[in-house]
Amino acid sequence: MGMVNESLARVLSKLPKIGCMEFCNSFGVLIKNIYTKLSKMITLNIQKIRKNIIMKTQEFLQILEFSKKPIFSFSDFVRILGKSENYVKVFVNRLAKKQLVRIEKNKYALKRTNPLLVASNLLFPSYISFISAYGYYDLTTQLPRTVYVVALKQKKILHYNSNLIQFVKFKDFRFFGFSRELLENKFLFVAEPEKAILDSLYLPKYCPVPETFFALKNAKLNIEKLITFAQQMKSSALIARLGYLLELVGIDISERLRPVSKNYTVLNPASPKKGQKEKKWRLIINEVLNNVE
Repeated sequence: MGMVNESLARVLSKLPKIGCMEFCNSFGVLIKNIYTKLSKMITLNIQKIRKNIIMKTQEFLQILEFSKKPIFSFSDFVRILGKSENYVKVFVNRLAKKQLVRIEKNKYALKRTNPLLVASNLLFPSYISFISAYGYYDLTTQLPRTVYVVALKQKKILHYNSNLIQFVKFKDFRFFGFSRELLENKFLFVAEPEKAILDSLYLPKYCPVPETFFALKNAKLNIEKLITFAQQMKSSALIARLGYLLELVGIDISERLRPVSKNYTVLNPASPKKGQKEKKWRLIINEVLNNVE
């Protein structure tokens, strides 16, 4: 603006010396010069702003990428950007169309984040289990769209990209046997293999029995831990299913564990209650598993 004022001052200083026509011509040139200079200034400022926005966006996404947290809140974004809430709201809304996913109120994740990471960090405490844990340990050939999470309280099913996240409520005494792992340099809470198997036998509707039998045969299990965990679960049906499946792979735990209930339970609750009765484990064998490889 200093240059514009100087140009205007030069034209005005000539007013007594020049005629009206000359003044008009000079003023027209001045206006053209002012317009040209202002246009250049505006263009440069816009380019600078765009460059700063791009750099800010890249830096912001890198911070999220390298964080061990897979889930972020709005307050996390305010802290990272160091800007006002109104600025951050506009900034995040723009990114939400391409790089960020809003999973639920005040919870965001990068669009490419592994679904297991997202699912295990939405509710604390919680952990990945059932067939989803088998997937983490490479103990299944299935790729189900639903990620199953064990938690101490119920939560509605959530959507993340093409996946569903389903929460299964456990009582306090059954909530154990998980660990914090690093997956893609971010924190993951997942059941230990023994606990994933027991959770699946306790509630087979969240994992087909053949899948659990496959996992049991292929996992490197700590049998002592498996028995101890089974006792902690306090479920006669679980123990019946576990004892029977272990016998199929040549492991007899009947001296350590036996069903408490005298009533028969079914191997697969999703199938009709018809089949051979296994007296030792008080179990109705309503699904054949011998050929599962």
